[in-house]
Amino acid sequence: MENFGRVASAYMDEKEKLQSVGETRVRTMEGHGFWPHEVLRDTIIFGFMVAVLLFYSWLIPPPLHSAADPFAQAGFVFPDWYVLFSYGYLRWGEYLPQFDVPLGPVGDLFGQPSFPWNAAWWGAFLTGIPVGILALPPFLGGREKRPVEDPWFASAGVVYLAHIWFISVFSINIFLELYGKNRSDYCKLDSHGDLLCGTRDPWIADVFNAIPWVLTGILVWILIYFGARWVFVNAWGARFTPAHGKKLIIGAFAVATAATMVSFPVYDNGFWDAKGLLTIDSYEELEDMRSQPSDVHVHEANDFMNAQGFDDDVVPASAWLQWQIFQPARVYLIDFADGNGHQDAENKQNAASGLSTYNGDDTVWASGSFVITDDYWPADSTFKTVPVDAICSHRASEVMLEGSGTSGMISSTMTVTNSAGKEVISFAECAGATGVELPAGIYTYEYRVQSTGALLANNSVDVEAAFAIQAYQPLLLFDEGAGNGLAGHVVDLSNSLDLALEGNSFSQVENPSYHQNPKALDAKLTYAMFIPCLTLGAMVFILLRNMGRGYEFEMNKCYGCDLCDDACPVRLFNAGDKLNIIYNTWNNEDDGVPMYSCLTCTACTNTSTFDAHLSSVVHQRRFHTPYSKRYWLLKQKRITIPNLYR
Repeated sequence: MENFGRVASAYMDEKEKLQSVGETRVRTMEGHGFWPHEVLRDTIIFGFMVAVLLFYSWLIPPPLHSAADPFAQAGFVFPDWYVLFSYGYLRWGEYLPQFDVPLGPVGDLFGQPSFPWNAAWWGAFLTGIPVGILALPPFLGGREKRPVEDPWFASAGVVYLAHIWFISVFSINIFLELYGKNRSDYCKLDSHGDLLCGTRDPWIADVFNAIPWVLTGILVWILIYFGARWVFVNAWGARFTPAHGKKLIIGAFAVATAATMVSFPVYDNGFWDAKGLLTIDSYEELEDMRSQPSDVHVHEANDFMNAQGFDDDVVPASAWLQWQIFQPARVYLIDFADGNGHQDAENKQNAASGLSTYNGDDTVWASGSFVITDDYWPADSTFKTVPVDAICSHRASEVMLEGSGTSGMISSTMTVTNSAGKEVISFAECAGATGVELPAGIYTYEYRVQSTGALLANNSVDVEAAFAIQAYQPLLLFDEGAGNGLAGHVVDLSNSLDLALEGNSFSQVENPSYHQNPKALDAKLTYAMFIPCLTLGAMVFILLRNMGRGYEFEMNKCYGCDLCDDACPVRLFNAGDKLNIIYNTWNNEDDGVPMYSCLTCTACTNTSTFDAHLSSVVHQRRFHTPYSKRYWLLKQKRITIPNLYR
């Protein structure tokens, strides 16, 4: 009763003050002078823009461009930024399936039974999807809505914009590859044959590289939390408290973080097992890759050579393992160039070859055996075979004979059998066989060539026939701890001096780029066009849902009908715009109304034309401000929450 009297007294005092002033309240508008306010503001804005430009120039320095070639077509021709998304679809179409579309009777009419659905058609078709979506809203029903009123629609818009952004980024993948390699731990040879290294700190490129996967982790976090929360709420009901929700957030974050970190190599290696998200046409092509590191003599030693610790003018083979991808389908690198000297055709060790000449009805029949050794195979039970090539060739001294080509008058066959007599390689007409995986052992070969037709009866034309069989062994490099300047270099098994000095300091090379997609960047950008976009949409949805719970955003729907003002019993009906407890509370204006003058009658809420609890707005603004006496009592724990509204 005492508090009620104090409130009534304060109310009557304020009423008297308001009635003693004019009919309308005049708000004093204060201007700002050009100096120093406007000058200072513009200077701060300009300085901020310069700081952003300087920051990006430091963060992303110029990449390692190749030397300019005035006779070559420019490789960096791009459209304007606002149509990069369409160019991105065109570039992405190169990885999509290519096929022919039958035209039926229409094609017969125009003399074109089918047309190829290639990258150009994919680009045109996919471009029409976002353009069509952009043109669709004017034809949809309903009224305009703020994002907080329809978070689903707003989230879909964010997903749409994010996809357009990432497909635009995909279109400049050539630039991204250059910038991605402009790091201090990456080097290459320039046009003069000198070593050239990047300048950017590696962590900067790593951060940009990890952004799509970090967004994936956030999406996993969101899905785990809301999925588990739905299960617990349905199982426990009211027993699921906010404290449980906080623990669930932390637990979901821990699980999502662990899952993201464990699966990061899948992303970083370019989704090898998923065929690189269409960037790997076939694994067979990657298995046929035969590039390998080798010792490279540079044109001239420079500062980059010194910075990398190379004493002379040779970049060791081991250094290239850090900068390039070699034989990504093999666990151990194979010496396809025979830099180690494993092959010895004279002694029939890992190789066999022959060259013969005949004429007329003579034939070439070469046979023998060779050995595939395993002296330098790794101590790995899974390494059981090495690739073997068998090729042959033949040609006549005359190209034409009696009006026909002599190449069709020569017949040949070649077979290779193992020690058990089983054919492991067989082909005719010098078709050749490459990359045949064979275990170590003794093998027998047979190569036969004979003439046919007019060439058979002509003794004046010579026929030359040759064959070669090569078994490739694992690549051997000197260890990093080897001395005498041999660390990281290719082992030469024929160099007795090197073997005498460091014969126990070399080993096979376990491929650091095993199962790394050579087009990993395009695979990552393809992935970024979808999953990270959903993450951004989910984040916006959660943000808007949280914002929608606040009465401030409900008040944004107000269009000033004054029905709540008229229904408020606290308002003075003859005070004009001097006292409107709803409006003034919303604008945090000091109108002299006592802090807790609201009667909680909900008259304003009942008369509101939109779904907003206006009386709760007053409660939040007036009862929960730091200047409220009841808020102070609540903080001092002198009253409880239920008593806060009494």
